[in-house]
Amino acid sequence: MEIWDEVIQEFNEEIQKLRLTISGGAAEDYAHYRQLVGSIQGLTWARGNLTDIIKKRAYAEEEEE
Repeated sequence: MEIWDEVIQEFNEEIQKLRLTISGGAAEDYAHYRQLVGSIQGLTWARGNLTDIIKKRAYAEEEEE
């Protein structure tokens, strides 16, 4: 497993924890709920961008060969 796979896996695990927190009703109030949702959105955005960057780099390396 490459380092990028481990990073993506960590993103996925954290997103899942936050989703479970929300679905379990652990949000103390609406502001906390919004914070949790924002964290999920931020992690999802970061995971998507990282995945895109990795794919672009891998594709660029394949073209160079």
